[in-house]
Parts: sequence; C-alpha cells; structure tokens
Amino acid sequence: MKSTTTILRILVTLLVLGTFTDAKAGEVLDRIKKDGVIRMPQQSEWSPFSFTDSSGVLTGFDYEVAREIARRIGVTLKIVKNADGSNIPWKEQTDGLKWAGNYDFVAASMTPTAKRAEHIDFPVTYYFALAAICVHADNTTIKTDANASGKRIGVQKAATYETYLRRQPFGVKGMGQVELKIDNPIIVPLDDAREPFNQLAEGDGVKLDAVISYLPAIMDQIKQGKPFKVVGTPLFYVPQSVAIQPGDKELAALLTKIVTEMHDDGTLSALSVKWLGLDMTTY
Repeated sequence: MKSTTTILRILVTLLVLGTFTDAKAGEVLDRIKKDGVIRMPQQSEWSPFSFTDSSGVLTGFDYEVAREIARRIGVTLKIVKNADGSNIPWKEQTDGLKWAGNYDFVAASMTPTAKRAEHIDFPVTYYFALAAICVHADNTTIKTDANASGKRIGVQKAATYETYLRRQPFGVKGMGQVELKIDNPIIVPLDDAREPFNQLAEGDGVKLDAVISYLPAIMDQIKQGKPFKVVGTPLFYVPQSVAIQPGDKELAALLTKIVTEMHDDGTLSALSVKWLGLDMTTY
C-alpha cells in the first residue's frame, strides 16, 4: 500500500503535468484573433493546388481553402516564407517539431498519417486525394500500373507516393484497402513537387520512366502542354486534412466547425470543381 506522502507526490505530479499540458489551450487562437492574422507556410509551386499566377498572386485550391478559413475566422491569411524568401520545406511542414511557432496551420494537401500525428493534430479533413501514374507521351512500355515495376519513378519526398512505392503502411485512419501493383521500383524522391515533372519532361527514360502524383496535378501539367499521359488506374485515395500543432483545443474545434460548414454549404465542392476539375470532397 502506498504511503500518504507517495500518493500526494503522484497527485502533485499529475496536477503539474496537467497544467503544462493545458497551458497552450486557447493560446494560439487568442493570438490569431488579437493580431488579426492566421499564418500558413508558403507552399511549393504545385498547380492547381498552390502556385503563383501571372499577377504574382499566390493562388490555387489549397490557398483558396486557407483564405476562406481565415475569412470565416474573421482574420487575414498571412503567408510565411523563409528569411531568404524561399518556401518552407515540405519535410518541415510535416514534422510538427520544426514549426517552432512560425506558423499556425497548414492547409496543403497533407495526409494525416499516424507518424505525423505524433507531433501534429489533424482536426478535420477537407478533401480526398486521388493518386495516379503518368509517363512521357513517347513511352510505349508502361501501359498498366504493373508495367511500372522495376522502373525509375519520381515522387515528392516524404509524400504518400513514396510511402506507396516503399510498401510502407500509410497508417491513415479510415483509409480503404490499397492494392500494391508496382514491384521493385527504383524510387527517385525529390524535394520539390515540380521536380519529378521537370525531369520526366526531359524525355522518355532520360531521367525518369514515370511519375506518381495526384491526378489533378498531372492533368494540370498536361493542360499546360507538358508531354505526359496518364496510365493505369487510380492507385489510392487518401484524406487530406488541415494540420495544426497539438495543444490548442479551441483552435482545433473552430477549424473543425468552419471546414464542416464549408462542406455542408457546398463551398468546398465548388472550389474542388473549380481547381481540380471534379468534386473530390467526398469518397
């Protein structure tokens, strides 16, 4: 039987831990409302999700979603860049330990994996991503998903495409069964979402044999005149969620409420059709 002193020590410890756990509760949301801005990191150029238009304005599906969230909170969206003006690396955005309070949320087509959830909260999903394979228009050997086996496939580093090719568990709650159709690929992970497409555009088999990306991004590249074609069938669907750092239940609740309302009133469906060419808000 534990002594009274030991029990008191345990109770004090739990009280202290509880205090520190809840210390951040409401802090981020309070600061957002006080300053009148909510901060999000600048994304890489990945049309139609995030890109700079001809007028120099950051736009695309994810940016419009983020701006609408900010508008409904009653604040302005502020885009955060590195000191040298460069984008915040994707690897940093997916690792909550590296946010360091520099930004408040991320709406950038992030998959809520269990690994990421160790350091990031994912309060709400705003659409479901559809991944596919594309090859150079001159390619005649890759006609099905299985034909990409053993080939050099470009993907964005730390994205779900790399997870798929490495046959690692997605660890995503609510995600359906994924059929692994590509054996022994030569995986070429690249930092920037555009770089796989840039390398594939150099010619069939010059640097890459194929690219895996989200279908709307592939179709946008083709629309821009890139010599690509889609092959096979969709590889997988995954939820894409708003991400925040853990500890602010009020911010999480508010984002959940706002995004749910955007689903219910058709705003997200309309933005999806506008930018992605189809309604990807349900699965």
